[in-house]
Amino acid sequence: MVLIPLEAGARRTLVLVLTLVIAAALAITIVRPAIARYLTDRADTSAALERALAWDPTDGDLRVRLGRVYEADGAYGEARSHFGAALRLRPTDAYAMLELALLADREHDLPGARKALDAALRLDPHNVSIRWDAALLHFRWGDREGALEHFRYVLAVDPSQRDAAFHLARTLLAPGEDPGSLLPSEPAGLTNVLLAALQHEDLVLAEVAWSRRAKLEPPLPEATSKAYLSLLLDRGEGAMARRLWLSLVPDGNPAAQGNAVWNGGFETERLLGWGLDWRVRRVWGVDVALDRFVVAQGSRSLRLTFNSFPTLNFAGVTQLVPVEPGREYRLRALAKALDFTTQSGLKLQVVVPGPVEQLLAETPAISGTTPDWVPLETRVTIPSGTALVSLRVRRQPAPEPEGNLGGKVWIDEVSLQ
Repeated sequence: MVLIPLEAGARRTLVLVLTLVIAAALAITIVRPAIARYLTDRADTSAALERALAWDPTDGDLRVRLGRVYEADGAYGEARSHFGAALRLRPTDAYAMLELALLADREHDLPGARKALDAALRLDPHNVSIRWDAALLHFRWGDREGALEHFRYVLAVDPSQRDAAFHLARTLLAPGEDPGSLLPSEPAGLTNVLLAALQHEDLVLAEVAWSRRAKLEPPLPEATSKAYLSLLLDRGEGAMARRLWLSLVPDGNPAAQGNAVWNGGFETERLLGWGLDWRVRRVWGVDVALDRFVVAQGSRSLRLTFNSFPTLNFAGVTQLVPVEPGREYRLRALAKALDFTTQSGLKLQVVVPGPVEQLLAETPAISGTTPDWVPLETRVTIPSGTALVSLRVRRQPAPEPEGNLGGKVWIDEVSLQ
């Protein structure tokens, strides 16, 4: 074959033609889809979407959206045609397959709906949105086990859908059925279920979820454990609260075996101020601190320094204590006073917490200056049905006029046994 050299003008013409061809191809490839997307963003009817589709018939997402609009309008044939076209363009499009399942369900074609739904789940088994729709479909079909399976998955992996999935899954459980059947096995899923149970104050499910989750790594986030403990304490669930507390604070130092009071010897480095440790509320005229020099036993005691009016009404040191309903306990503490001159001394009280507190018992009060540590003791019987009491350090206003309140009181070795 003989190549004939082109004149310079002919070469320029050929380059121009090729440039125009390439530009036209780029226009088809880039401009038409851009126009289609622009029209789609502004379309709200099937006719407007059809005009957008004419600019780019290969847009699978646009096909699915148009199919949904036709389905909503009752034009099921057109909807199925567009869902099918989307699948031909992208055979692994799980959303398009799900749309066919939803369409078949709307047409009361249960076998067709189940077949399409199973295909969608095979294409994308970890898609939470598809799992959610699958759960709702099974729920509508009366397939309790199938719905529960998908709700469990949503509960386990999607915090945004957790509350709705929790409500529906709870509805599916038969009366008295073990809520543990809602639980996944992996740590993240169990954490999600626990959070849902806490959100809805479902103590039964929360206990089951926490019991299983606490055995797994990594440890639960501290905020989640604290939220669970707070709910238990608010509900007066003393035994469960103690069990959780001991798992959160394993290095705590109870004063003696069998003592219901946590850290009764004040031996920890600091008072945590939450859970089952001592809580100190700031009150004007009373300074509360750990003392490392004046102790009855061990290495620390609790010191209260007063500089206040005689009308001081103090209950700023408290601890929530799990107890056994109906049991009799002995409350005991060692106390020491220095220049705490008043007609109304310091004592310990046991009360049932609540909007209206119920005083169960109180020790004698300490005041003045004591030569050494003196015991403060009383007996208390816990009412039936009460599993959590509040132990508090109390000073009531003086019954008669007296001077300003000063001096110090130390407390150590508090026990409820």
